[in-house]
Amino acid sequence: MKHKCECESNMYEYTDGTHDIWLCYRCGRFEGASGGDEDFMQHITNDPLLILELIEDKVLIPVIFKS
Repeated sequence: MKHKCECESNMYEYTDGTHDIWLCYRCGRFEGASGGDEDFMQHITNDPLLILELIEDKVLIPVIFKS
């Protein structure tokens, strides 16, 4: 499912199978679904750069949509 950010740019979805993160590369805003893991949401809320580290380490991988 594609998300639009408040800044009107596309948000890109990443997942590790349990956690889902939608990230806007234009303004840096993110949204997430933790799959019931509240500690995960607390960690990324306290340190948003953790999202980029998880993407770089390929823990969170992009969700590819086919048109």
